Amino acid sequence: MGKFLLKIVTPDGPVFDGLADGILVRTDTGDVEIMRGHADFFAPLGVGRANLTVDGKSRAASAAGGFISVKGGEVLLIATTFEFANEIDIERAKCAKEKAEEIIKNATDKKDIDIARAKLMRAINRIKVAELK
Repeated sequence: MGKFLLKIVTPDGPVFDGLADGILVRTDTGDVEIMRGHADFFAPLGVGRANLTVDGKSRAASAAGGFISVKGGEVLLIATTFEFANEIDIERAKCAKEKAEEIIKNATDKKDIDIARAKLMRAINRIKVAELK
């Protein structure tokens, strides 16, 4: 299995910058796995589990928002959030889930409900990924 250059960044800063064996992420149209030699590609990220494989070892992460780009064999993943399973604060994620559910239950404004649903999806994903570690 060959390696490729991968950079993962979020608004909080760089998450990974190095050689990877593969990365699997959820896009808006489904899961995609990038490996060495992948054709040029661009897709917006959805909310879901990601798997980064380096030196044959896989690490699960929670990813949401942003995009993934493959150009000339180099991969750039810019995510709104990208957290490895062992770094997720599960209690904080559970609180975010409860807060989003409460807003959905009581809100009357469509915009507030849509924002709360997005937050709920991210919180549920973070909980699922953290529980898999």
